[in-house]
Amino acid sequence: MPTSALSSRTVLITGAASGIGYETARQLAERGATVLLHGRTAEETRAAADRLVSTTGVDGGQLCTYAADFARLDEVETFAHKVVAEHPHLDVLVNNAGMAAPERHTVTADGNE
Repeated sequence: MPTSALSSRTVLITGAASGIGYETARQLAERGATVLLHGRTAEETRAAADRLVSTTGVDGGQLCTYAADFARLDEVETFAHKVVAEHPHLDVLVNNAGMAAPERHTVTADGNE
């Protein structure tokens, strides 16, 4: 991998297990960034990281995986604390997590809208 301006950057991408988030992670990792991948489950996020390593040749050491269901505030809080503890400096945050077609009014299991 060629050295680039991104080689010293740390990027957190929510919703990185598939779709736009995964492609964003791929592009940034290929350009040398340390990429923190977030997904709803540990299994899907680890699978995305493994796929990046096997299909692009990206060094697995550039990738860190995190899981949290953003519909559960306790998981969001745990996720945030873990990321800050392990990576006290973030250069880029890509807020990509979301739902394709949410209902007009939803309430999480925690009672949040």
